[in-house]
Formats: sequence, C-alpha cells, structure tokens
Amino acid sequence: MAQENPIDVQQVLKGAHYPARGKDLARLAEDNKASSDVVRRLQAHSKDTYNNPTEVQKDVFGTG
Repeated sequence: MAQENPIDVQQVLKGAHYPARGKDLARLAEDNKASSDVVRRLQAHSKDTYNNPTEVQKDVFGTG
C-alpha cells in the first residue's frame, strides 16, 4: 500500500469487535496482513479504547 487511506485501514480491521483497544486493533491489522506503514500509523495514534470504526478514522486520519 503506497499511501494509507481510511478505506484500506478499515479493510485490515475487518473482524474487529468494538469497543476495542488501540493496541488490539494494531495487532488485528498485522494479522490481516496490513502494511507496516498502516500498523505503525495505528500504533502511533492508538488511544485506549475505540467505540467504533469512525473513532479510529478520526484519530488516525483526522476525518470521519
């Protein structure tokens, strides 16, 4: 993945159950074969708990 975008991130978070911890979402992304850039981005922006995918998108991309 050359440049991450919200759709790509949500695809690698397929199967996530919310609320979810940020570090668990980063691990799920790794398990779903996300690029290292996506995993790093999730780890860098992970807050304690996300209640839904929109919260992840807002935190990681500032959108949603």
